[in-house]
Amino acid sequence: MAETKDFDPSETMILSPTDLKVGMYISYLDRPWTDCPFPFQGFRIETEAELKKLKDTCEYVFVDAKNSSKGYEDFLAQRFRRSADEDEPEAETTPQELLPTEKEFPVAKAVHAELRHAMIECYQHASRGKLPDLTRLERAARTVVDSIRRSPDALLYFVRTQTDGDYLYRHGVACAVMLCALGHSLDKSFQSLKTLTMGGALLDIGKTRISSDLLNRPRATELTPGELQQLRRHVERGAEIVSQITSEGSPVVTMIMSHHERHNGTGYPRRLAGDQIPRFAQMASIVDMFDAMISERSYGRRATPYEAMRYIKAQCDTDFDSSLVRAFCMAFGTYPTGTLVQLTTGEVGFVIQQTQSRLQPRVYILLDSEMQRLSEFRIINLNRERNQNICIEKCLKAGSHGIDY
Repeated sequence: MAETKDFDPSETMILSPTDLKVGMYISYLDRPWTDCPFPFQGFRIETEAELKKLKDTCEYVFVDAKNSSKGYEDFLAQRFRRSADEDEPEAETTPQELLPTEKEFPVAKAVHAELRHAMIECYQHASRGKLPDLTRLERAARTVVDSIRRSPDALLYFVRTQTDGDYLYRHGVACAVMLCALGHSLDKSFQSLKTLTMGGALLDIGKTRISSDLLNRPRATELTPGELQQLRRHVERGAEIVSQITSEGSPVVTMIMSHHERHNGTGYPRRLAGDQIPRFAQMASIVDMFDAMISERSYGRRATPYEAMRYIKAQCDTDFDSSLVRAFCMAFGTYPTGTLVQLTTGEVGFVIQQTQSRLQPRVYILLDSEMQRLSEFRIINLNRERNQNICIEKCLKAGSHGIDY
């Protein structure tokens, strides 16, 4: 699939389809142009029919502010401000000694593998019409909590850099780990962190009761309204499966049932709004969207973590609760762990750990300034290099310089 130019925050804004209006210029979609009935490589929304098609088929789109019709300058400018890093001063935090990510790697790798196996086992039982046994998943969730408490970034790094296998499983593992990390940043109890981990892993278990033909349809625009409704029923089917194993009103069941609800009432299946949405489900909706945007799927343009973070911030008090968005940004940083970045020195590497500064993480250097692989990889703490004016210059897409993730 051909790519357009890199994301330029001075010109482009990622918007939810619910925010689109006739006259806005769509520069990129979250899926291939060939799968949609629109002009190749950009178009201005001219009709309500085009607007409806975008809302029906896309989860997010890229809007070019400069080429949009006059009259939206204030609206788009407001969105830019809401997502701009410089408009969110960093909160003062108390320095704490964190276990270096690399020291937790051996344990985190094993924890990541066991969580994945436990989750796959549950999903495979559900796909055969059986009720899954959550015993193994619960044990795995406990080890996730322990690892996150020691060093949150180690598991987050594996989530981002070990991306083999089916998207459904990768997404479940990512949601489980990210929800645990978000809960940990909010000082949740061990039991709450275990619940968040299990809920994240089981968010999409209802998709095992959706036909594979419908679930893997390569062209989203081929879906009829009825088929789209069937896909959306995965939340009710997932809640039904898990409610037969645990109590019906359990936090895990409500997370599954409500993780596609939106703060402004535009979500599904019950169009809940604000505090009507259980708090853990609100957390899950943010994590679910973020991971979906940055994950490799069978369709669509994959957003970089930086782009996705800006999108989440722009949805304060529309799709997502503003207090949870702030907590999410503080927990994962402007450049989340696992992000491929290029420094002002020209060097390239992965963000390996967050520091007290959201903009200055520790980076695992892979390539030197000449784009040559280092014979010995090294780690640089940008928070300690401020006086040297070394910082992140840009976030890179997967596949840049031959580095995939």
